[in-house]
Amino acid sequence: MSDTSKNSEPQKKTTRNRKSIVILVLMFLLLITLFIVQCHLSDIKENALQKQNATQDSLAHLRSLEDSLQQLEMLRLKDSLKTDSIRRADSTRIADSLSALSTKGSQRQKVQTNTQDSAASKKDTIVIPKGPIDSIPPEASIVPPPGRYYEPIKLKVQCDEIKCNTYFSVNDTTHAIEASQGVDYNKTGDVFFRAQDSAGNFSPWQMGHYDMASDNVCGKNAYPIPVHGKTICVDAYEYPNEANAITKDMVSHEQATRLCEQAGKRLCAIDEWQAACHGKDNLKYSYGNNYNQTKCNTNTKAAKRSGRKEQCRSWYGMYDMNGNLWEWTSTPSKERNTLYLVAGGAWDTNNASSCSESKFSFYPQNQYNFVGFRCCKNAQ
Repeated sequence: MSDTSKNSEPQKKTTRNRKSIVILVLMFLLLITLFIVQCHLSDIKENALQKQNATQDSLAHLRSLEDSLQQLEMLRLKDSLKTDSIRRADSTRIADSLSALSTKGSQRQKVQTNTQDSAASKKDTIVIPKGPIDSIPPEASIVPPPGRYYEPIKLKVQCDEIKCNTYFSVNDTTHAIEASQGVDYNKTGDVFFRAQDSAGNFSPWQMGHYDMASDNVCGKNAYPIPVHGKTICVDAYEYPNEANAITKDMVSHEQATRLCEQAGKRLCAIDEWQAACHGKDNLKYSYGNNYNQTKCNTNTKAAKRSGRKEQCRSWYGMYDMNGNLWEWTSTPSKERNTLYLVAGGAWDTNNASSCSESKFSFYPQNQYNFVGFRCCKNAQ
């Protein structure tokens, strides 16, 4: 055997061994690949099963809902049929009742025709209720309010309801005339007034006394009042003493005193102020003895123009003495003589705004948006 043959034999064996190793490696890799694919397919199958189960659950839930809706629809249908049945039964009963009533009416008519006695005027009627009946009478008021006047006035009766008829009568209640449009008046005496609402309810007759005077010695927008045997002229309105004017606030006591002096007057003393407010009958409020938040500006958030509250007028002719603005007076407090009394209350003092209401807790050098004043002077 030659040397060449001897050398080739080991080489062949080595080559075969290498091929065997490569084949084994490839088979091992193939097995691993198959295992991975199998695992992935298992995951896909499991996910598909889960989705299928979820779909089945959803379908089952939808079927359950559909069944419930069908049951509800059946119940509604039964109720509807029952209601229709009841209505038909009611209709039948009503028809029978009407037929019976018609028969009875015919029989009564025959009896009434045959018998001419007192029973012929009696009738059977069916009363149909119309709901609650309004039996509350309206509230009536008269403007301008009772008091002393120096010029002819136009009386008008007002009502607290939208649709009302109003009436007034001079001296008694036997000569009533309609008064919603206003009636010229210039006579001293008593005036009676009332209102009737749309339901036919009448308010009770009320009376107010008017004194038509001609002895005004005080000039424009000021009227005389008796105080301790003297005649004092008191401004009709809070400063600047003009109807429908913006009232003067944010003024110290010294400034108020100076403004009155510039007008040829002086700041009112507390007894003068209260006499003007109480009126000849010494009322608690300028309009009466009982608090009424609709009469004066005592339950709002700001002052109003002078005289806007037409019924907030004292007997002698002074407006806004209850509420609107506290008013400085020239009278020092007895408790602290460095502080001056203010009177009458402000726009938010409610029933604490009577003619006797006074305070001294405001410092005279300060200015307040809820304190004003009015002026007085001695009559010539």
